Amino acid sequence: MAGYQKQLAGIGFGYDALTAKGYNKINGVCFTVDIHPNTKDCIVSAACKPADETAVFSMRQSIQQFAAERKKIIKNAAFDGKQIIIVWYMADINPDIAKYVTDSVNFVSYCIGQFGCVPCCSSCGNEGSAGICVIENNIAALCENCFYHTQSQLAGNMYRENQITVNYPLGVLGSVLGGLGGAVLWIITSLLGKISMIAGLFAGMFGYLGFKKFGKKMTLSGLIISLIVSFVFLLAGMYFAIGVDLFNALKEYEFTFSEAFELIPVYLTDPDATGEIIYNHIFGFLSFIVGAVICIAGYYNDKKVKNRMIKLM
Repeated sequence: MAGYQKQLAGIGFGYDALTAKGYNKINGVCFTVDIHPNTKDCIVSAACKPADETAVFSMRQSIQQFAAERKKIIKNAAFDGKQIIIVWYMADINPDIAKYVTDSVNFVSYCIGQFGCVPCCSSCGNEGSAGICVIENNIAALCENCFYHTQSQLAGNMYRENQITVNYPLGVLGSVLGGLGGAVLWIITSLLGKISMIAGLFAGMFGYLGFKKFGKKMTLSGLIISLIVSFVFLLAGMYFAIGVDLFNALKEYEFTFSEAFELIPVYLTDPDATGEIIYNHIFGFLSFIVGAVICIAGYYNDKKVKNRMIKLM
């Protein structure tokens, strides 16, 4: 995102690192830039509307024409009654965000002159001065009333959340159920002949999600517990899958399922067998680590943005 931040700074736009969104106020109109590199979208929003409602239809036609003339680089463009929203593709390796935003600003300036668009609140739609505000993980253009109303709601949410105490027994149960689900998914993909990276990713996340759901609240202790439980179940799933493979290989010699499992420790002492197991499971383990990192990052990001509300402009 550092490259996008530099491009936005070059055209006078600010950038909020926690939300990864750009913002600026031009001719009284609040602009926000939401960049989604995974979906190849760059969403530029401008909080304004025609002062005369009879101009709305003509403005919407103009917006569609603007998008049609750039159909190879614009995914969608619309007016929702309070904002002009333009969705640009980001198909290039190094997309020119500054150009997309500048073209959007120029078009909005055209709408101001052609259709008498005036600044408004992106929440209530009331005309007048609005400020650019951060609301948890989003940026919006809000009037004073909407800002203080939302601030009051977040304060109420914070108070209610502070009254909630984490339920560790249920949280651990949720982690166990989530870890079990991840282990089952791992076993199924293993028996199909290939450890799926998706299976490892989910195995790394299910314990965390289970604790968060059942425990009602995530804490640092809950995060550590959930990741340990997920890893233990992952190892158990791998151990079980190895036992099934041994049973399938030895059943023609009339080995029972329990006898095959008893041979696992002996089997694991064979360097060739251990090397093959590591080779077959390495990508699954790496994706498990990715899933765990996603959970850790999500936990700390939630702590940073939860109930966060500030005025940027």
